[in-house]
Amino acid sequence: MSDNTLIISIGDMDDDFADVINVWESGAAAVPLNRLTFESMTGFLSFLTPKRWELVTVLRKHGHISIKKLSEILKRDYKNTHTDVKAMQEISLIEKDDSDLVYVP
Repeated sequence: MSDNTLIISIGDMDDDFADVINVWESGAAAVPLNRLTFESMTGFLSFLTPKRWELVTVLRKHGHISIKKLSEILKRDYKNTHTDVKAMQEISLIEKDDSDLVYVP
């Protein structure tokens, strides 16, 4: 699994902690995972809307770009695009570089 693989799961976050404890107790070397867990399918679908998924797809294709450019490509209002980018930054699906350009890690 590469460093930029994201595992998205639906369920109890206690399961994630159980995985960590099992590795720790086994003494095996821990392999860091990029994991995002939603408590329910409803939560997942309400957060990763089709518009947000499209935004991620465009960012993966275009790389580091400004939010303004992203909104132009998507043909969406700047404010709505900015709101979606901020929401996805909070869970590290999108990041900003030193030049304030957004990208998918």
